Amino acid sequence: MRYLLLILFILFNTIAIVVTMTQPLTVSYFSLRVMFVGLSFVLTIFFLLLRKSKVTTYLSILSLMLSIVHMALIAHSTYIYLY
Repeated sequence: MRYLLLILFILFNTIAIVVTMTQPLTVSYFSLRVMFVGLSFVLTIFFLLLRKSKVTTYLSILSLMLSIVHMALIAHSTYIYLY
């Protein structure tokens, strides 16, 4: 189950990052994006702290990096939209 959740987080974060990079910076679906990145960030840290296997640890690290990049893109698009 952990593998599936981490792979889904990696997949959805990657898709969101690609969509954010290819389209002009807007805040469309802002609350949905913030909730998703917050959930994926917290659960990824939780899975990283559990350390059940090497695969889970590697997937957690990859998901954590993608979540941080996604957070940065959300913050950047919000800054551009507001200012």
